[in-house]
Amino acid sequence: MSASCDVAVVGAGLIGCAAAWHLARRGRCVIIIDQAEVNRGASGRNAGSLHFQLEPRMLDVLVSDPERLAQLIPINLQAIEDWQRLPKELAHDLELSMHGGLMLAETETDHRLLLQKVELETRGGLDVRMLDGKELRRIAPYLSAGIRSASFCSAEGHANPRWVAPAYAAAARAAGAKFELHARVRALESNTGSWRLMLESVAAVGSNARTAVATVDAAAVLIAAGAWSSQILAPLGAAVPLTPVGLQMMATQRTAPLISHLVQHMGRRLSIKQVEAGNVLIGGGWPARLPNGGLEAAADAELQELALAGSSAVACHVVPATSALSVIRSWSGVACVAPDHLPVLGAIDSLPGVFIAAGGSSFTLGPTYARLISELISTGSTPMPIGLYRAARFASSQLDYHTA
Repeated sequence: MSASCDVAVVGAGLIGCAAAWHLARRGRCVIIIDQAEVNRGASGRNAGSLHFQLEPRMLDVLVSDPERLAQLIPINLQAIEDWQRLPKELAHDLELSMHGGLMLAETETDHRLLLQKVELETRGGLDVRMLDGKELRRIAPYLSAGIRSASFCSAEGHANPRWVAPAYAAAARAAGAKFELHARVRALESNTGSWRLMLESVAAVGSNARTAVATVDAAAVLIAAGAWSSQILAPLGAAVPLTPVGLQMMATQRTAPLISHLVQHMGRRLSIKQVEAGNVLIGGGWPARLPNGGLEAAADAELQELALAGSSAVACHVVPATSALSVIRSWSGVACVAPDHLPVLGAIDSLPGVFIAAGGSSFTLGPTYARLISELISTGSTPMPIGLYRAARFASSQLDYHTA
């Protein structure tokens, strides 16, 4: 098979499907390519949290270079607006709930860091405030007595990750975008002013497997393949330091209304919330094991029992009532993060016509990443400045970009 289009989008997750929809609505011919299915990666395997406060995983940069981290706040503010209008734009129930989020402090060290975070966020325009004592107990009576203080952001919440990317995919198809699924990009080559993607797919034929090769020629290419983005770009000499991260989440049995906020902990790895159906979802950084053979060998991370036990213990410590609930499901996924925790968003300077949209918080910020990158591809500019997020920043930075 051979095909041609205006824009080839690599990755059928939230960012890829959303960008394809925006581009197709502008009249662009779009083909979305994925090695698996729509929403098969981190977009459908996260816990659906909408974290607009700066997250605990960012503490290293908060301490060492707070002004760099402050560069994330404008895109967080834009993401709040984008999520608020998304159900109407897509005409789909996304189980969106923006009921507020708490970031907890339990020790004096946690509290000082929380104050520093809130000062930075407030200066950047994020609506966040400190709570302690009676006020914290009043709005969050489910928390353990050991929680000293918390920051509260009224816009935080969650959406259903199983529904968001498929809703974007359906909208993209309706706008004319085409999908090439179960097709892995084996090469991306310059082709006289455009780009040629060499695809390989394996299909079962009876008891045998048949390999098919296809090409897609595109005037522009958007790499929105999450943790796999670096692999695609590396053979072309574009080094983008996106570190794969194993996600691991759990869901409990349904229970009566208990937790009314998205809750994170400043000093312990925890993200916990209760969804509309009554299940409590627990995550927050206890890692799954990445495949030994690398991302080429497997698409999924492996669950780790000790990490599941650790995550459960923290949840029970912070919200004691969860100790009475049974875990009914756990799952893993592979996300990615840039070393400075900012998005990697924009054109690849060394590869004219190639763009990237990736980085941490890709569920929370994905709709905004997609809208901005589609504007850049279509018009050459964006409604808000994104120069700080270009991949080129890594080439000139003096920071140590090696992450654990």
